[in-house]
Order: sequence, then structure tokens, then C-alpha cells
Amino acid sequence: MQIFLFFALIIAVLAVFFALQNSDPVTIKFAVWEFDSSLAFVLLLALLAGALISFFFSLPSNLRARWTIRQQRKKLNENETSLAQVKARLEETENKMLAQQPPPEEKAKEAVEIVVPEPTDQK
Repeated sequence: MQIFLFFALIIAVLAVFFALQNSDPVTIKFAVWEFDSSLAFVLLLALLAGALISFFFSLPSNLRARWTIRQQRKKLNENETSLAQVKARLEETENKMLAQQPPPEEKAKEAVEIVVPEPTDQK
């Protein structure tokens, strides 16, 4: 914001110098209408008119972009909510699976159980 104000101040100072150096009177005629003013005022008025025209021509695309961004943010929020729900279900399922498994000691006993044949008397 401060950079914007700095550049606005520079442009304002330049506009004042421009107006002081171009104060010659001019007559603008358009059809039956006639307007007398200083050259600086007429040029600044033309600059303002050009800025307004460009603003109004860019307005539809800016509004469309804002609408698209709003829709994408809404979809992102929905996806984040859905992801949180899926993660919660995954954690719940993992906890259920862990609860159904036997303790590690019992698993180890089952895996290591060795069957030793009984000795037979052979003479």
C-alpha cells in the first residue's frame, strides 16, 4: 500500500508540473458543442476518459476471474473437509484392525513354536 501511495504522489507531482508548463488556452469543438480550457486540463481529461474506458472494458474479465476464484475456494474447502473425513475414517479403521490383532507376544509364540519329535527307543 505504501508503494502505491508513493507512486501516486510522484504521478501527482508530475501532473502539477505538466499543468504549469501547458497552461495555453485551447478550444475543443465537437459537433455543435464548444469548450475552452487549458491544454493541461484537456489532456488530463482525455487521460481520465481513457482510464475509465479501459476500466469498464476490463471489468467483465475481472468479475469472471473473481467468480472463478470464489468457486475454486469453495471447492477447495469442500475437498479439505472431505479429506479430513476420509483421514478420520482411515484412522478409525486402522484402530479397529489393531484391536482385532493378537498381542505381539502371542504372535511370536505361534510363529516360533517348534515341534520336537519324541525320542523313540531303538536298540
